[in-house]
Amino acid sequence: MRRMSRAAIAAGTVVFGAVTSTALRAAAADAVDPCSLLRPDKVAAALGVPEVKTPGGTNRCVWVPKKYAPGSKSVTIQLMDEKGFAAQRKRLDVVPVNGIGDEAVQTTRIPVLTVKKGTVYFALSVAGLAAEEAKAAEQSLARQIVSTL
Repeated sequence: MRRMSRAAIAAGTVVFGAVTSTALRAAAADAVDPCSLLRPDKVAAALGVPEVKTPGGTNRCVWVPKKYAPGSKSVTIQLMDEKGFAAQRKRLDVVPVNGIGDEAVQTTRIPVLTVKKGTVYFALSVAGLAAEEAKAAEQSLARQIVSTL
């Protein structure tokens, strides 16, 4: 069981790494602050923790519980470009998700939701929850994001 968990974490890191390798590095005028896309209280509720914190970033934002411990739950938003979104959409392990943005795809093995809304593209990953819970949390948070774009 422990071996399976480590393998799943490693696979998730590879999947999310592939998504983040095509991250958006837009000019300042076109940039979106990924940390402004979700309110901390909404992230905390999705993770089932009282409070979250984030160090921020230029094209990525990671929220973790304020009382962080290794292996804790987290939410990561990674901005990407059209090319990165197209690459995710072509993967063999993704399925379309209706009702989120203009287009969204969800990986079937390790939960990562990739979304297009207008000219904004992002990947959303929830770690530390069971796969089905993570998918549900990703989709709920993504709906909140696209409603503000």
